Amino acid sequence: MSRKPTRPSRNRPRNPKEASQTASGEEPREAPPEEPTTASEGSEPPNGDGAGTGASKKSLPAFGFAADLLSKDEPADVAATSAEPPTGTGDAETVASATAATADATATASDRIFRFADSLEQASEEQEKVAQRITTWVAFELAGETFALPVEPIREVLRVSGITRVPHAPKPIRGVTNLRGRVIPVIDLRLRIDLPPTPIDRATRIIVVASRKRLLGLLVDAVQQVVHLDLNQVQPPPEDVMTLQSDYISGVYHLADKLVLLLNVDRALIVRDDPRDAEPAQGSGAA
Repeated sequence: MSRKPTRPSRNRPRNPKEASQTASGEEPREAPPEEPTTASEGSEPPNGDGAGTGASKKSLPAFGFAADLLSKDEPADVAATSAEPPTGTGDAETVASATAATADATATASDRIFRFADSLEQASEEQEKVAQRITTWVAFELAGETFALPVEPIREVLRVSGITRVPHAPKPIRGVTNLRGRVIPVIDLRLRIDLPPTPIDRATRIIVVASRKRLLGLLVDAVQQVVHLDLNQVQPPPEDVMTLQSDYISGVYHLADKLVLLLNVDRALIVRDDPRDAEPAQGSGAA
């Protein structure tokens, strides 16, 4: 009978070392488990595409299923996630402080703009106050000199159509005239300021003014123009040349290349007795 071939034992050693241990009767020793290989920090990924550059390196075991690998990496991810809030909190505080500083800077810049706008408004208000000091005057001429009256009491300016003399009228009164059916006195300002009278010509005008609820006419050589004068620039008349007879001069104004004498209407219509007119009467009485 033919012999059946013997099958090799399943416990056949895999390497000569195990075979020698089996022949000597010693139990085969188990090989120590292999340590998982860790990728070095400076090493590049196997595929060489550089995808892992700059990313955190993870130690991976040499074998295992994907689910096991993910379950092992999950605690690290959770720990990293739990560690992020403090860093995020610090970043939030830094961002908040930076935002607050930016807001303060913006507020400061906004305040500067508003302060500048306020200064402009104050300047405009001051200019308006100064503008309220600007008044309107009517400039006229007497004996080659320029005088001016404020426009408020002036009602109108007339051409001389006719002046009727009144006997025994006060010295400055030239006569009376008809103003649309109303008779008003006409005062010759030349005589009022002690200037010699002059004949009436085509340039002569009558300035109708209101004073003490009365209408009166002021006879002048010519009316020049309407001017706007700044009262802040008005200078008082020199005290050395001022007398009781010249108190109707309220001020002196430098306009262009000439001086303008500003008159007060109410005072200009008050005629005081001149002591020089009373002396001949006293002398004649004594004689």
